[in-house]
Amino acid sequence: MRIDGRSQGFLPLAPLTLPTGMHEVECRARGHEPLTQTILVPEGDALVYVRLRPLALRRSRALTGSLLYAGVGQWYMGARWRGWAYFTGETVGLLTALTGELGRITKKDDYTNAQRTYEQAVEPEQIAYWRNQANLTYQDVADMQDLRDSGLLIAAGSWVLSLLDAWLLFPQVDVGLGPVPPTMQAGLDPATAARGVHAAVTVAF
Repeated sequence: MRIDGRSQGFLPLAPLTLPTGMHEVECRARGHEPLTQTILVPEGDALVYVRLRPLALRRSRALTGSLLYAGVGQWYMGARWRGWAYFTGETVGLLTALTGELGRITKKDDYTNAQRTYEQAVEPEQIAYWRNQANLTYQDVADMQDLRDSGLLIAAGSWVLSLLDAWLLFPQVDVGLGPVPPTMQAGLDPATAARGVHAAVTVAF
């Protein structure tokens, strides 16, 4: 948990003393979306209870994000490095495939011209030269096609891995009874306050 950009440690927290005025409270919990809330601490020594209710992450949103583009689901889950890895993999793969396809089209035109010239050649030297050129450009076409296919394979692999990651490594929500001090519970019945809950956190100031 962070207040005004400074880490305050892990919940539950003991009552904190803050100066009068506006403060920004940031809460992060496994399996939940990051929550930022602005609070006002009035003048005086009264306690201010702030209840933070971060929204739980949804597996469907993570899968949908990864389905649209590799890495988006991981960013939603908070796994930024894995997200960048999958995003980079699909992007590089698609760019490589595009480069290969454009090169294949260009080389195919060169091959067609060389093959036509070879078929129309009459002198032995011209026949040998243009036959060699046709063979070289044909190999260039095959190389560009292999580059395109490799790029598509990399992009598809990154996309599939991103989907599997979003499904198998989706963070579980930690909820249930926990060691939240009863004095930090506001508006709860005595039995619940004695146990403490993790469904929502209450911080006293």
